[in-house]
This record gives sequence, structure tokens and C-alpha cells, in this order.
Amino acid sequence: MSDFTSLLQNFQKSSAKRAIPLKKPKASKRQRVVNENESLSNDVHLLSVKIDFLCIGAQKAGTTWLHEMLQKIPGLGLPKNTKEVHFWDWHRRKGLGWYSRQFSHSHKNLLLGEVTPCYMALKDRDVQEIYQLFPDARIIFIARDMVDRAWSALTMELRNEARGLKAGEFDIPYEEMNTTMRNKLQHDSDPKNYSDDFFMEKLRNWTHTARSDYASGLSRWLQYFPSDQILVLNYNDISEKPKEFLTRVLEHIQLTGIDNVLETNLTTKELCRRVNRAITPSCSIRPSLQIEMESHLRPYAIEFNALLGQHWPNSGLKLNEYSP
Repeated sequence: MSDFTSLLQNFQKSSAKRAIPLKKPKASKRQRVVNENESLSNDVHLLSVKIDFLCIGAQKAGTTWLHEMLQKIPGLGLPKNTKEVHFWDWHRRKGLGWYSRQFSHSHKNLLLGEVTPCYMALKDRDVQEIYQLFPDARIIFIARDMVDRAWSALTMELRNEARGLKAGEFDIPYEEMNTTMRNKLQHDSDPKNYSDDFFMEKLRNWTHTARSDYASGLSRWLQYFPSDQILVLNYNDISEKPKEFLTRVLEHIQLTGIDNVLETNLTTKELCRRVNRAITPSCSIRPSLQIEMESHLRPYAIEFNALLGQHWPNSGLKLNEYSP
């Protein structure tokens, strides 16, 4: 036996005794994040659905219209009783069994999904859990001009406060109100009766900040889902070319036979129908408030456009950056 062979054998025996672990190849950023916690779900055994798509936002950006259109499409399965399930932000404590029951029992061979626009602002841990459970899910995000979206959200919040509603609560329909109730609602929810400072204080609140910060929200989803699984759409296309908009969504979630499905199940009138219209007369932003809102939201628009250029350079979308 040669000296080298003897030396090698002695080294192997010594190494085996010390049980030196072999180094694993360095994981990618996405793998490192996911592997930090092997499983975030202790109730995964109760999950009986596979989610194929999620529309995560933006709030006040046509998500109700999208939900109504998707409900009419054969081959898709959406929640039975509500548009916004809010499982991952409000109801996670109810468990994955409860979440599964939000979908019809006859969901075999259907692409399942839901539309909850607040999901864009989910915390990192929640997005991570969604990825662990549904790594192939297709994500949809609708981007709207930031000032227009924020103003729509602020006036909706004002109407809800005038009716004494909290988030997720519903009151009697406007059509069922008597004249006194209607007049009070219209007065209390009229933006003209509130100052610029009133609205700017609300806009700076963390809730509105999270919903306006598209870039930070989508960046959390990009930590786990590759950009080709996230479809970013232009809100304006809903009114300008609704069929093309819906076709892009259906292609993204990988539904088959799209042309025939649209021709058979949706008329042009239905595609062009406006939904979720405000119950009280709309009011445009006064110039002084417009300037303040543009100044406040400009950094978010710039950051979002930069993210678009990095991850979706061919989206054809660019938001107004409100140049000073």
C-alpha cells in the first residue's frame, strides 16, 4: 500500500469520526427567505382547495368589476358568498378549513381564486405562507393613477363614516333610506364640508399609506413569486378596452378556450358596465387639495414606475409622476 493511500484512508476514518458536514450550495434569495421557516401553517391538513389565482389590488382600481366578470366565466371558481374574503389579513385565525369552505364543494376541475385588493399590503409572513401553500398561483395587480385612487378611497371612507360603518360592515341600501337619512348622508359625506388638512391627515394614515405604496407592496410579493407569475395591469384599460383587459387576465391564469368563453358568456354591454358606483354624488378634488395630494404621492409613483421598469419593462404602463 502506498504512503498516499494509507494517508487518505486515515483521513477518511478521522473525518467520519468527526462527522464533518458537507457545505450545501448557497440558496437563491427566494429560497433563503422561504427556507427560514419550513412551514408557517400548522393547520395545513385542513386545507382542501388549491388556489390558482389571486387579485391583490389595488383598492378602488376596478377589482369589483373584475370579480363580477370572472364570476360569469365557466371553468373558474370564486368564493360563494362574498367578493373579498380577507382571509390572509382579517380572518387567518379562523383557519385553513374555514378558508376552504368559502369555495363551492363542486370545485373539481375549476381554477380557483379570489379578489381581495388589500392583499397587496400583506405582511411578509403572510405572503410567504401563501407562497408555501400555493407556489404556482398567478397574481394579478391593477394599478390606478395614485391621486385618483386615493381620492376615491378617501371619499368612500367618508361615506362609510357618515353611515357609522367600520371596515367590512354594510348598512341598509341607499334605495331603502328615507329622505331624512339620505339628506344627512349626503351632507355628512360631502367633501366640500371638510378641509384639505382633514383629508391629508387621513391620507398620511398607515392604512392609506400601505395602499398607496404599490412598490413596497409588490416588492414583498416579488420576494417569493417570480415576476412572470405577477400580472400588472392598467386600470384605464377597463373602460377603454375591457375585452382585451379581461383576456389578458384569463390568459395569465391559464384558462383555456378564452375566445369562445368570452363570446358565449359576456356581451359587450356587460363588459362595459360600470360597477360599485358611489351611492352619493361624486365630487372632484379641489385644486388646493390636488396639489397637496400630488406632492405627497409623487415619491410612491416614481418608485412604482422604477419597479415596473425593472420587473415588467414591456408592460406599457407608466403612472403619472406629477412633475412639480
